[in-house]
Amino acid sequence: MEPEEPIIASHYRILYRDIDRMGVLYYSRYLDLFEMGRTEWARAMGWRYRDMEDRHGLILPVTVATCRYRAPIGFDDIAIVKTRVIAWSRATIRYGFVLESEETKRHCAEGEVELACLRRADFRPAPLPEDFLTILRRVVPGREGRKRS
Repeated sequence: MEPEEPIIASHYRILYRDIDRMGVLYYSRYLDLFEMGRTEWARAMGWRYRDMEDRHGLILPVTVATCRYRAPIGFDDIAIVKTRVIAWSRATIRYGFVLESEETKRHCAEGEVELACLRRADFRPAPLPEDFLTILRRVVPGREGRKRS
């Protein structure tokens, strides 16, 4: 990671609805926490996804999602989702995540999500809004390009 890159930490208390019969966070809920992380990353940089949809008529569907599970996290624990931008291009953005347990300090999972910018009206590719690209150029300039990890 580049030392100057912004990593935003978001916190979420694991609720009973989030766990499976084994008493641990259900596997698909990790992707929900990644969604929270990327939304909060953008908000911390001064950008809201809602504005992109409402003002620009654009959406960012997930095109690739990965999650590697390392250790369990359970009911009533606080999950800390650390989010960063891995790469971005004119029409895509890829976030990286690390999920940790506040209680046990264990590294529970890591993952990546790539999103593509589309026009909401016809689901055709479109460039990211210029104001969001300006933020990306300012805060993660070395991450421009569709790099693969």
